[in-house]
Amino acid sequence: MKDLLKTVIIQNGNFIAEILPNYGAAVNAYKYNEQNFIDGYASLQEITQQQYKGVILAPFPNRLAAAQYNFENNTYTLPINREKENLALHGLIYNEPFEIIQQVDNELTLYYLYDANEAGYPFKFSLTINYILHKSGRLEIQSYIENLGSSMPFGLGWHPYFQLDVNVDELELAFPPSDWVILDEQKIPTGNLDPYEIDGDFLIMKNQHFDDCFALRKGQVNQFKVRSKQFDLIIQSPSLADFAYFQIYTPPSRTSIAVEPMTCAPNAFNNGMGLKVLGPNEKRRFTYSIQALRR
Repeated sequence: MKDLLKTVIIQNGNFIAEILPNYGAAVNAYKYNEQNFIDGYASLQEITQQQYKGVILAPFPNRLAAAQYNFENNTYTLPINREKENLALHGLIYNEPFEIIQQVDNELTLYYLYDANEAGYPFKFSLTINYILHKSGRLEIQSYIENLGSSMPFGLGWHPYFQLDVNVDELELAFPPSDWVILDEQKIPTGNLDPYEIDGDFLIMKNQHFDDCFALRKGQVNQFKVRSKQFDLIIQSPSLADFAYFQIYTPPSRTSIAVEPMTCAPNAFNNGMGLKVLGPNEKRRFTYSIQALRR
């Protein structure tokens, strides 16, 4: 077994990013000087306790109800990895090793080939992840998906847990006017949306509890901001065509907050909410970034 915690470091000035190529291309740290803004893994034991921190989620993020879907008049069944809810969770490659294609001081390129080896997803594709740490400290994450076979359903997500210098209760959160995706008890969309807008510029996180999906509205800037008294952390994408959905989750520990960009909603293979269908040999690019700023 490859060393799951093998770390590749890229750096630009006082900013450092640490990537785990052998475990889902996870961003395991993003630092400004000594302040780390990512709640990552420090040991293999932590991976067994929480498998999804910082990893890339493909060919679907979040949940797939009953681990089944229909595509082009065929029904497919994937392994259930969330037995309590009877569903498939977070795709097929979150714990897979990526190949290092290129590494320079401030840039890293990783590659993964999915060889259609799972009967429930018999669609061959490649995924190239390019991490660029800019001089400003902005960590840009470019994802290139290439369909290497017949038409395929596809979704992409990222599963970071962000931490600042204080407990979540002392943070504030800002995001654009959105539609709250109503979920059932299994966290599967019901098909209903409710308008959701923050009262004021920032939502005070004290006593706020999230495990919710939001659909960003057309015409809005795709930007989320988490702030403490010392830092701003900005999570954004250049276009809703890239990431039109976000999941927000506050773990019980209240030491971090997950703000998860997704190209589609949970269960998109069944409900079609944001689902991408790639034709033979089609290529797509999806980009998002994080930026830490001292206030």
